[in-house]
Amino acid sequence: MNALRSLTRHLSLARNTLPAARQHIHTTNVCRVATAAQPATRGNVMQRVDESLVSEANVDGRRELFSRKNPNGVKPGSVVMVEMLNAPGETTTSTFMGLCIAIRRKGIDTNFTLRNIVMRVGVEQRFSVYSPLIKSIRVLQKPNELRVRRSKLFYLREQPGRVFTSLQSLWKQEQLNKQK
Repeated sequence: MNALRSLTRHLSLARNTLPAARQHIHTTNVCRVATAAQPATRGNVMQRVDESLVSEANVDGRRELFSRKNPNGVKPGSVVMVEMLNAPGETTTSTFMGLCIAIRRKGIDTNFTLRNIVMRVGVEQRFSVYSPLIKSIRVLQKPNELRVRRSKLFYLREQPGRVFTSLQSLWKQEQLNKQK
């Protein structure tokens, strides 16, 4: 679309500078070029680039995990455990488990926010879904068991004891399963 606008801008400049006999020839050539280029750029170019980047980064099914249509995927209110690499060259990992309070679905920039209470302090961490530093994402508990009805659960910041007490027992259970 921008290419078509720049062509029309150049065309209007050419009309002012070209003699009257040459204007008709120049106009028809530009119109042929614009209509020939139109089918090649059908659709949003950035959307196609974004989709190709997501398909390259989707090595372990993260696209399906964060799809709106997946009933077993991550939803706000889910208890999620993320295992991530500490640095790009290292093999050591760290884990963070928390309640998913927000998901922002923006193609390759899709991210989600987890909240937990650590040492009596509320901690929120935002993760990019397609980051190469994320090793695994696991859903430990579904949102329907917690009975949440919103897409953004920021109100839980003011109610720290409401949901986060059950996370400690889930964390202990996960650590026992890891040792076995």
